[in-house]
Amino acid sequence: MKDKDKLVALIRLRDMLYFRVRPTLRQCGFAPEIVQELTKERLIQLGDKKFGDDLDRYVIEEISPAGVAFILQQKALRDRLNP
Repeated sequence: MKDKDKLVALIRLRDMLYFRVRPTLRQCGFAPEIVQELTKERLIQLGDKKFGDDLDRYVIEEISPAGVAFILQQKALRDRLNP
């Protein structure tokens, strides 16, 4: 997964979470593989509702501090390239 794709996914998730929406994997609109990679890299944290299939069972709880740092790092890189 490219950094640009991660950034787009994290920003979309950040916006959903800002409005107190804890989307399930199905509701977030991303392929499960994208969410799995963000979770594996510890950029987001999942919660378990303990019922339903995997797409409806797991919710995006929050963007981890590492995910927030990734967003800020990418923004700084873009600002440096586009003064």
